[in-house]
Amino acid sequence: MEDFRSNYLRLCKENNLNPQESVLNQLKQVRHSGTHSKTPRGNALASSILGSSTKIDTGVVGVTLDLSTTSLTAQTCAILGEALAKDCLFVELKLSDCMIGDDGFKLLAPGLCTNVALRSLDLKGNNLRGASAEALGKVFRQNHSLRRVCLEWNSLGLDSDRFTLLAEGISANNSLERLDLRNNQISHDGASELMKSLQRNCALQSVDLRWNNIGIVGGRSALAMLQYNKTLTDLELSGNNITQDIVKAIDIAMEHNLDRANLSNEHQTRQSIMTREIKQLRTEKKQQSSDLLHRIDQQNDFHDKTQRDTIHKIYQLQEALAERKSAFNALNAKLSKTEAELLLVNQRSRDLSELLEISRKENEALVVMHHKELQTQLGEKAATESKLLQETSSLKDRSLHLETKSDELDRRCQNQQDQIYELKEELASSHAQTKLQATQAEERLQNERQRLRDQQRDVEQRHISEIHHLRESSEESERAYKDRISKLEEHRRHIEEEMSKLKNQHLTERLGLEEQILNTRQRVKEEEHQRMKHLEDKIRLLNNAKDDLQQHHSQQMQTIAELQSKNSNYTLEVESLKRTLEELNQEVAGKNNELQAEVNRVKLNHSKQLSKMEVQVQDMESLRERCSALELQLTDQTRRHRAELMDRDNELVNTRDRMRSQEIEYSRMQEEEAQRAGMLQAAISGYLVSSRSPAATPRK
Repeated sequence: MEDFRSNYLRLCKENNLNPQESVLNQLKQVRHSGTHSKTPRGNALASSILGSSTKIDTGVVGVTLDLSTTSLTAQTCAILGEALAKDCLFVELKLSDCMIGDDGFKLLAPGLCTNVALRSLDLKGNNLRGASAEALGKVFRQNHSLRRVCLEWNSLGLDSDRFTLLAEGISANNSLERLDLRNNQISHDGASELMKSLQRNCALQSVDLRWNNIGIVGGRSALAMLQYNKTLTDLELSGNNITQDIVKAIDIAMEHNLDRANLSNEHQTRQSIMTREIKQLRTEKKQQSSDLLHRIDQQNDFHDKTQRDTIHKIYQLQEALAERKSAFNALNAKLSKTEAELLLVNQRSRDLSELLEISRKENEALVVMHHKELQTQLGEKAATESKLLQETSSLKDRSLHLETKSDELDRRCQNQQDQIYELKEELASSHAQTKLQATQAEERLQNERQRLRDQQRDVEQRHISEIHHLRESSEESERAYKDRISKLEEHRRHIEEEMSKLKNQHLTERLGLEEQILNTRQRVKEEEHQRMKHLEDKIRLLNNAKDDLQQHHSQQMQTIAELQSKNSNYTLEVESLKRTLEELNQEVAGKNNELQAEVNRVKLNHSKQLSKMEVQVQDMESLRERCSALELQLTDQTRRHRAELMDRDNELVNTRDRMRSQEIEYSRMQEEEAQRAGMLQAAISGYLVSSRSPAATPRK
């Protein structure tokens, strides 16, 4: 509303025109009424007005611009036309008794031509004439939104030629439903043109032509129009000097049109109801089928989702199981690796023990060799001593020297025995296993010593016995033996040097061997100790790892058992889901069968309804045939009626002549009756005058 008012003021300002206060007051009243009567659905009112076409039969619903009894100038009409050209708010426009005239309406008509919101137009009592009729024809040709137009109390029928343009506009219009042309001075020519246009119009339902001058010719053209127009159900023709028979024929045609309209409306309503019911059934069935399919899709989606979840969980469990298996295999590989390392360590320990045994055997072999060498040395020494004793026994003259030599030999033997004891102690300290051999060697040495002692005793005894013999010959051979003794001493010195060298070599070798043995023993002990510690650490670590692996293995076995139980549960769930899926498939099959049965039933019902509709269509065709027959009868009756009307017209002419003669006679008779009445009145008055006197005396 404010937009229309502001647009109106703007256009007035652009055209340098002062807006009319009456128009502004009416716009304010409309604005205030619109604001006070606003409802929660008021916001959707404009859209409902603009978006849907309102039926004028039950009244126009929307905003009404009422400028009735407001004197509008031509300039104001031009401004209103420009404002209404683009307006989409007003549905009803009332301009009754506004004294617009032809000039004002010419300026207002362009806006009405382009307006698409108006449904009702009231132009009552605006002195519209021929030019306005031409403009209205243009409005009717271009505007296809008007439903009701009121043109009462105008003079549109004065100019028949321009009224013809109005009739042509009405014939071209396909939206107008009610047209009010009361008191418009429409002649029989204008009425005939209007009826010709109504023959081509299929939208008008009500036309009001009361209080015009269409006459009998216009009534006949209206009757002829009704033979072609079957949509017009209300035609008001009173006050037009039309005979009663034409009015009755028009009423009969209107009743036929009304019956036809009622039948068509009833048929349309029934058809719309049936189509609505069919659509509703289709929508219900579609909804049911869509709901069923939606439920099936939901169940399938749920089943697929649960299946995907179970597959995903099984895949995760399989991955976890594979990871556990890989970890278990890695641990088994580590365990096998540690076992292999343990085997290698055991192999190395066995190799080292073998090497130790070999070294022990070599030491034993060396001890045996040394013992053998000592024995050989002792044997050699014994041989040399026996040779010397034999030489001393053979040499009698060297007794003193032999005694000294024996003492020296004793000392040597003692020294050798001391050396043997030292060697025995050293050998006993070097290795514990050589004790037995050393004891045996000592026993042998003791036996040898005892044997040597026995031999010495024997030698001494022999020496004593031979001394006596030698003393005798010693002196003789003393000189010879001195040389030999010197040689023997040199030889002894040489032997002693060799013995000292051998002893030194033996000592050095023995010390080196002992040092090597000690070093090897210490090194072997240290290596064995370190290896034993390392092996003990490894064994402890392996035991710990083995315990951990056993615990992990037990945990994995537990998890595997749990996973197997879960897998069994999942398999049970999957089987249950499969069973439910089978049940759902069975239900779906049952539902499909029910749906198919329902569809078949609906098809049967639809076929029955179609057959009924076909029967109804056949009835309608029979009704149409009857209507056509009735129309033929009506045409025959109209022909007969026309002939009768001609006859009656002739009779009317005769009757009029008779009536004229009768009127003359009636006037003559009236004169005679008047004369008779005057004479009678004079007689009555005379009688009354003569009768007053005797009538008054008895009362006194």
